[in-house]
Amino acid sequence: MAYVRISIVRPMRGQSERVETLMRQLAESVAKHEGCTQSMLLQSDDGTGELARVAVYTDAQASAATANDAHIMALRSELHLVIEPGHVERSFESF
Repeated sequence: MAYVRISIVRPMRGQSERVETLMRQLAESVAKHEGCTQSMLLQSDDGTGELARVAVYTDAQASAATANDAHIMALRSELHLVIEPGHVERSFESF
């Protein structure tokens, strides 16, 4: 069974490029971790400016190990400084 994590963010005004860079760095870094089978960055087409990151893992343990990596945590911390409050972080198990 796959384990999927989805993050949806909206950049603060004037921060779109920085948010895209950080989200891209996160997607690329996550893809290098053991247990990550797919990682992608998505852009909304509805004018909201939202970006989403989707990562598919072999299991929840691989996802947790990736989330606890120091580099991933540093990127996420930096990202939180340039996105609107109320971003979405969800996890799903396939069945």
